[in-house]
Amino acid sequence: MFSLIECREKGCRNFTPDGSDKCLKHIDKREEFISSAISGLIDNEYIRNSNLSTIEIDSVILKDKMIIVANFSNSKFTNMDFTGSSLLFSLFEYSTFINCKFENTTIKYTNFAGSVFSECDFNDSDIVNSNFNGIEAENCSFNDSDLYYSTFTSSKLHNVTFIECNLKKTDFFNSKRENVSFKYSNYEEALFYRDRKK
Repeated sequence: MFSLIECREKGCRNFTPDGSDKCLKHIDKREEFISSAISGLIDNEYIRNSNLSTIEIDSVILKDKMIIVANFSNSKFTNMDFTGSSLLFSLFEYSTFINCKFENTTIKYTNFAGSVFSECDFNDSDIVNSNFNGIEAENCSFNDSDLYYSTFTSSKLHNVTFIECNLKKTDFFNSKRENVSFKYSNYEEALFYRDRKK
């Protein structure tokens, strides 16, 4: 499990990465540390117990990685390629993803709540029991994916496709959907309303 040690900078509630007493926003020699951290992500097939919240990464290929119990919350990912990777038991909440590929990924028990997605591709993926509550997604696709028991409660979805997906027990309660396609998916087994107690 990644460490949950708060930054020693006064008033900061972000967590520190391994080997530092400050978060990535306040760390000494920030650019050098981030460059080293990104190199570690690229070089290692297994990324475990890593705490890199608030990191910003642009145009890095992270294909076929095993990312387990990692914290990337409040981060920004641009032009990233996670194709074929596994994201398990990890935190990406309140992050921003722009033009990112998640094709053929396995995503389980992972939290993206409150994040923003633009021009992202999750096609042909297994996305099980993961949290997309409160996200904002535009021009994204989840086609041919298994979204069993994942949640999109209170999300805002614009130009998003869920074509030929398994949406059994997928929760879209209170979501705002504009130009969203569920074509050929079993969306009748998805949850769009809550039963009211009489």
